[in-house]
Amino acid sequence: MRKRRTIAVVAADVFNEYMNRIFVGISEQCRALGYDAVTFLMAFNMESGSLIQQGEENIFTLIRKDVIDGVILMAGNNASQNLVEKFEKVFSRWGIPVIAVDYDLDFCESIYAEDVELMAEMTDHLIEKHGCRHIMCLTGPEGSTPAMSRLEGYRLSMERHGLEIHEGDIVYGDFWKIISQRLAKHFIENRDELPDAVVCANDVMARHLCDSVIKGGIKVPEELKIAGYDAAGEAVMQIPSLTTVFPENGRLGARAVCRLHKLITGEDSEPVDTLKRGHLVFAKSCGCGSNVNYALAKREEHSNLIDRFNSYYNKSAMLERLMEEKNLDGLLRKLNGFAYTINGLDAYFLCLCKNWDNVEEEDNEYIREGYAPVMENKFIYTRNRAEFVNREFPSEDILPGFIDEYCSEPSMYFLLPLHFMDRCFGYSVFRFNDVRKAVSSVFARWNRNISISLEFLRVRTKLTSINQRILMSSIRDTLTGIYNRKGYNRLSEGIFKKARDEGKTLFVMVADLDQLKMINDNFGHMEGDNAITVAANALQTSCQLNEVCARIGGDEYAIVGCGDYSDEHISEHMEAVRSYFDRYNSSSGKKYEVGLSLGYFLGVPDKDSELDKYFTIADEMMYRDKVRRKKLREN
Repeated sequence: MRKRRTIAVVAADVFNEYMNRIFVGISEQCRALGYDAVTFLMAFNMESGSLIQQGEENIFTLIRKDVIDGVILMAGNNASQNLVEKFEKVFSRWGIPVIAVDYDLDFCESIYAEDVELMAEMTDHLIEKHGCRHIMCLTGPEGSTPAMSRLEGYRLSMERHGLEIHEGDIVYGDFWKIISQRLAKHFIENRDELPDAVVCANDVMARHLCDSVIKGGIKVPEELKIAGYDAAGEAVMQIPSLTTVFPENGRLGARAVCRLHKLITGEDSEPVDTLKRGHLVFAKSCGCGSNVNYALAKREEHSNLIDRFNSYYNKSAMLERLMEEKNLDGLLRKLNGFAYTINGLDAYFLCLCKNWDNVEEEDNEYIREGYAPVMENKFIYTRNRAEFVNREFPSEDILPGFIDEYCSEPSMYFLLPLHFMDRCFGYSVFRFNDVRKAVSSVFARWNRNISISLEFLRVRTKLTSINQRILMSSIRDTLTGIYNRKGYNRLSEGIFKKARDEGKTLFVMVADLDQLKMINDNFGHMEGDNAITVAANALQTSCQLNEVCARIGGDEYAIVGCGDYSDEHISEHMEAVRSYFDRYNSSSGKKYEVGLSLGYFLGVPDKDSELDKYFTIADEMMYRDKVRRKKLREN
């Protein structure tokens, strides 16, 4: 792999603004310090245990301590505690620098957003601008660092304004809707005891509180003012629009990189100054108006980043069109046509395990954990061109060693697994010209379509192979291995039509085994079967120009071919059969000899003729040869 230092970013998904803002900070700080960031993601974020989740979590097996210099672990939004514990066990054993973001882990440093003062400023605003005196705080789980730091900001503001915090004014929630709805029910049932305002530790709780109290008849903001924290897009779309805090998540990501850089090199660094600072966003839920300009800007941003590309994707019929393809090359070439649906896609690399489709193996023999030692980069997309290639690289390198040919500067790469249930196919590598655009979930759905299409292609190829085997077994003679009557009928007609329609020379040979009844009567049917097989072998080995050789009856055979035949070819063909029998009969030790009576047709068929005409000619010649050979034996 390249010599540039590399940070592994371990996360669950990228389907929300919170995660995306942190990724932006990581990306810009890594670029400033000359690091590559390789981000390992899942399309599904569920509890461990299912086959689907097993396939998703397999992406993390790519992380190798001899390839990466440090890890940023974003475990806070991971639904699987088992997976978090696995990270803790593995990374602590490796002994490499690890920084946990917004999550407490015993084995490494943890870093959190600087949100105490921002929460205090929001509480200040409710007090100083709106004259609120009785303010409650709905925070997260007791003991959770983000919940406690935001609570500290609330306390700080109340204390510096000399306001009392009454018993019950601090409510520990779940960063979700349950406690919000429960608190709203209390307010509705006790309207005489309403506080002036509630400041919430995240937007989700604030939105659900707002919706629930309004449904209960409480007016917001006239009777109750509500503020949130996160400045998510949903806060702007909320009715009424939600006053909230735009946090320093971008700087949080940058600070994580700076701290990791210190642990790796011993050097100090400062977050880049291009990232947004935390600030308050005023809206209708506190009485500051609807903030139309901000709302319009957020809606336009949402449209440009997400809605427009969701529309492109939804109208593309991508999955169905990929599933039309009958081979991998066709699938990849069609995949290139869907790159426009991913906002800001700068480069894409499709990396498949060697022998990913496993067609020839037993169906239960496939990669479940880890990746093949050798990966094949099958498709490379950049904004300048698309390449349908097959460049191999070891999976232990994570990224292809040749990736610098396409992305020479420090970059942030997003890796998503390609799998169906627990069957591993490989993984996708995405690079965006601006990580802010990766907030759209289209690229993850896009990746999932590839997984489903690969499985569909694999199954179709497998079924084709099975059907081919069934077909071959149905058109093959079980005793001799050459084609049977069904195979002859199926294949000979095409050969004949080619000769007739293209003016090619047709060769038809008909053969009949000599003395089969005598062999059966005197030496038994096993010896009769042996004679049948020997005759088939003699005919089959004489074929040189891809002729069809078939056993069309108990002791009858036929050969059909189309090509550049000459009388000399046919003489050689007949001589090959006779020589085979001479060698066999002289060495077999049998008390009988095996032989064939032969007849043939050689020539260009008439335009309006059928194959039966030439088969009859060969059959009549064979009959004359059979009579002649019988007389020779009797004499």
